[in-house]
Parts: sequence; structure tokens; C-alpha cells
Amino acid sequence: MSVIIPCYNAARTIGTTLRSIADQTLLPVEVICVDDCSRDDTVEVIRAFAATCPAPEIILHRMPQNGGPSLARNAGWSMARGDHVAFLDSDDIWHPRKLEIQMRVMQETGSFGSSHARKVDLSLSPPPAVEVPAPQPLSFTGLLYWSRIITSSVVLRNSPDYRFPDDMRYSEDFKLWCRILADGHRFMLIDVPLSGIVGGHDAAPGLSAAVLKMERGKLAVFRGLHREGRISWPRLASVIAFSNLKFVIRRIQGLF
Repeated sequence: MSVIIPCYNAARTIGTTLRSIADQTLLPVEVICVDDCSRDDTVEVIRAFAATCPAPEIILHRMPQNGGPSLARNAGWSMARGDHVAFLDSDDIWHPRKLEIQMRVMQETGSFGSSHARKVDLSLSPPPAVEVPAPQPLSFTGLLYWSRIITSSVVLRNSPDYRFPDDMRYSEDFKLWCRILADGHRFMLIDVPLSGIVGGHDAAPGLSAAVLKMERGKLAVFRGLHREGRISWPRLASVIAFSNLKFVIRRIQGLF
């Protein structure tokens, strides 16, 4: 298992993020931290943590110029030595049993990828007990209508056939999941929260202009899938209408 973390101005949170990996009951072989030209002390914090952490190996890769999370993740992915790759954001944390549970599910189901639920204010002091429900397969059609995949929860087989689209800044992860499922790969959902945000609700981002950009990115993914012949005209109209409805409801909820 290789863990890939894109980092940008993450000095405040990256130490806690790395600690949640070092505390895993199933340790990865390596953690690849890709610094995307941070302007704070992110690099120094990573180096300091690596100097005091006997395992797993922490590798620091510095991008030559800022390119966004997709380019950073892909750079780390190209370096990954593990048979599987796990993605984690620099302000997220994992439950200590996250990798253990996820790898067991993937081995038992023979799946290409998997993800799990997230609890924003996940407490790790002490870590909550975990009861793992039966994992459920996610279909391509199901993903189109209701994207339940959080990037910091995803584990994939390490395949050169897939990378994050580097021509998008928003919903690029959604496009990757769509490609994987459209190609017929098995992807499992584990309905238990195994990740959270450093600082919980106090640090969780609120409604912002990025929400609109993410919605536009998702609609662009739908149109691209139609151009590629992966979804029909009726399906395209249906998923766009449903996505727009969800977006309007979220914006209304954000006003109250």
C-alpha cells in the first residue's frame, strides 16, 4: 500500500494527518507527500515528522510549480511502489483501522477499488469502536446520480491505466471514479466513517463559490461521458436534471 498526500500550505494540519497514518493497525509501505509549492512551513513539518517516525517510510516530493491537486496526486501516483494506492488530503485524518478494514474488504470481494463514509468531527482520542457492515457494490449508474465517494476514503489497485484528469481543477476526482466504474471494475462502499477532518466542524469548509465550480465540473463530466458514448441522451438529460436539483437544494439549505 502506498499513501499519496497532495500538500499545499498545510503546515497547520499535515502533522496530525501523518500521525493518523503512523497509527494504522495495518501500515502502508510508504507515504508520498507531494508539496505543491507551499509558501508556509509544510515542507519543514513533513521533514520533522519523517525524522522521528520509524514507519512507514515518508517520502517528500516537491513539485517544480504549483499545478493543483490532480497533478500533485498523479506525481505521487507515478512514484508509488505499492500494489494498492490510498489517497488522503493534507487536512484529513483516518481511523486507526481504516487500512486494515478496507484491504480486508477488497481482498474478500476481489474489488478494484473501495471507499467508506466520513464523519467530519471524527474523534481519535480514543478511536471509536467500529462495526463493519456488509460492503455494497457501487454501480456506474448509481455513481452518476449520487456520488458518495470521498477522495480521502479511496483505495485503488495500483494501475497505470488510471490517473486523475490534469485538465480540471474541480470534480476531477469524480471523473476518475466514473471512468473506473464505466470500464466495469468492481468498486465497494463501506458504510462506516473511517475518516474525518483535522479540527472537525470548526475546520470544515462552508458553502462557497467553489460549490458552483464543482457543480459545473460535474456537468462537464456528464457531457464528456455522453460524447464518449458511455451514457445516452436520455441518461444525460436525467443526470443533469437530478444534479441541478440537488445543487439548488444545497444552496437553499445553506441560506438557513
